[in-house]
Formats: sequence, structure tokens, C-alpha cells
Amino acid sequence: MRILSYTELWILSEELFWHRDLGLLTKAFRNLGHDAWLVVHPASESPSKIKNPKSKISNDPVIWASPSDVCNPSWWQSQKPDLIILGLWTRPKYDSVRRAALSATPRVIERADSDGMRTASCGLRTYARRRYDYFRDRTYRWPAFVSISGSFLYSFASILATPWIEARLAKTFRLIPGLAVETPSATRLWKKLAVRLGADPARIHWIPHPIQTGLFRPDPAVPKTNQVISVGRWESHQKNLFLLLETLVAFLHSSPAWTALVVGSGLPKNPPHTRIHFSPPLSSPVLAFHMQSSKIFLSSSRYESLGLAAAEAMACGCLSLGPPGLVSSDYFRSLANTPWPQKGNLLEELRAAAAFWESNREIGPAGACRIHDSLAPEVIASALLSLP
Repeated sequence: MRILSYTELWILSEELFWHRDLGLLTKAFRNLGHDAWLVVHPASESPSKIKNPKSKISNDPVIWASPSDVCNPSWWQSQKPDLIILGLWTRPKYDSVRRAALSATPRVIERADSDGMRTASCGLRTYARRRYDYFRDRTYRWPAFVSISGSFLYSFASILATPWIEARLAKTFRLIPGLAVETPSATRLWKKLAVRLGADPARIHWIPHPIQTGLFRPDPAVPKTNQVISVGRWESHQKNLFLLLETLVAFLHSSPAWTALVVGSGLPKNPPHTRIHFSPPLSSPVLAFHMQSSKIFLSSSRYESLGLAAAEAMACGCLSLGPPGLVSSDYFRSLANTPWPQKGNLLEELRAAAAFWESNREIGPAGACRIHDSLAPEVIASALLSLP
């Protein structure tokens, strides 16, 4: 089967990604014996120079396409795909790409990459907060007064525009034969929204993102230590660095046997506590080692579709924690062998998880096995192939 996976990203040839998202899925399809290719835009060249849709790098299954290519039905038809996977986030502005892809094959599956809060009909208060956070993410470097005020206005305007947004989304739904959503709770929200928009909820399927389970896995040779690990793009408003550091400082103050490692971009120069260590982004093998030697993964995110770093950590035997109400955190909690009692805030969650580790040392490996069973790349690829 010839499978094309397209995402609307501009990529440098030396920055091709095969460790997660559609890049990892492409490799998984190939491991299953299919002729799979990742379709992306070349960031280093003018799109007009792209004439031959072949990889510029030996052995990399990538097709470099221009934006005009992916909007052109003839281009997709010339590729002769049997299945197309789209990473377009269900945004109506990409409807021309969807129409072009559908002209080549009726088997088109889109990945939602969403927590289900797509319109105000999914939950007014939560949706308003998501819209605020979304705009703050994009204006975080503006003066605080302008960014905060603009985010409030954007959130309010999004609520008022709900009928228009849903009318456009209804048209987009008709161009999506299959929609893959990352968590059970988000899938339920999407199905309810589909009914509201007059679309068939049977088109919507719960299929998580894959992770590199061959790399992120328990290693008996790496001893677990009393370490909390967190990973993120900390310059992002979404990741909520303030809450993370506030929680870690309070936890470490009352837990002298524990340390914390915070990995990622956008960190301040100096940690706020002597047992908090900062690290720039790490390669996947090095990150896997630190996750294997940690007991708890702590997320402070305001929202996530799945939370790949949390999934990777849990596959390494960590307990995965997040703020109450974070749907991806609730999903990972359900994968734990013996879930610990849910608390009212992140600090209480962290303290309870630390105590839980002391009383049940098998929780990490047991949870890791369940992650491997559900998030292995070939398992996710097979689930997509099984959709009608």
C-alpha cells in the first residue's frame, strides 16, 4: 500500500523528524511493509524550485512539495496513494488540501491533535480559557498589558463567533472521511460536536499518537532515583513554567530526599532551588536515560492533546502527573496499574505520587508495559490501517 502523510510544516533537510508525530508514523508504516512517505515543505529552498517529488537525502522517505502542489488535485493523483494521513488540525483554511487529497483516494484520515475543545459548544468556560491561552501563546512576547488584554478580547470574540466557526467546521467535516482523536475524553467531545454539526460521529475514532517505545522503555540497568522530571518548551504560555517551578519549590522544601530535573528551551538562567536542575533540550537517547532514572514526570500544562513527553516518561516507568482537569493526565492515570487518589491541586498530586512510589514500587514498570501495548508505533499504524 502506498501511504502519504502530510503536515503543513516548513522543514530544513537537516531537521527532518522521524522520532514522533507523522514522521514516526511514516517509519512505522514502512516497518509494516508499506510504501510510506512523509510530505512536507522545504524551508531552505524556494517552492518554485521543487520539480521532482523525491527525497533530497538518501534513504529518507520524504517528498518535498510546494504549497501549490498539495492544493493541486493532479499532484496528489500523480502520487497514486492508497491512503493519505493529514496533520491539519481540522482547520477549515486547509479545505483546498483536503479536496485535492480526496481526488486521489477516498481513504483520507486526519489527525485532530486536540483535547476536544474545538468550539464553545464543547464547554463554554473551558473553551474560553483555551482561546485565551491560544492567543497568549502567540503574543507572549508582547508587553503584558497588550497581550493579556488582547487575549481576553480574542477569547470573547471566539465565543461570539461560534455560529460562524461551527458553520465552517461543518463544511470541513464533510471533507474528512476519518478523524483520529488522541484521548477518550476528547473523542467523546468530538463525537458530540459532530452530532451537533450534522456529521456522522462514526467517522471519529480514538487513536493516540505513537511514541518510540523501542527507546523509551524501562531499563533494569538504570536504577530509579527520587527525581521528578519535566520537559517542555518553557517559553510557551501553554506549558506554565510559573506553576511548575512554584510546585517544585514547595515540594522540595518538604521533601529533602528528592530532586528535580527540568528540560527544555526558554528556562531562566538560574533555578529557584538548589535541588532543581535545568537542562537545555536533550537528544532522545539521553532524555530516555533521564526518564528511566526518574520516578515522576510532572506536567504543568494548561492543555495538551496527548502530551508526548508524558507518554515517553510513563513508558520509562515514571508516574505521570498533571494539573486536575488536564485530559491527557486523566488518560495516563487510567493506564496506571493502581491509580493513586486524585487531589485538588498539582502540589498535592505530587506529594501523593511520591508517597505512592514508596508504597508500591511496581507501579512504574506495570504502567510502562501498558503504554508499550497501546502507543507502540506499529500498533498505532495498524489501528489507522484498520479504519474503513
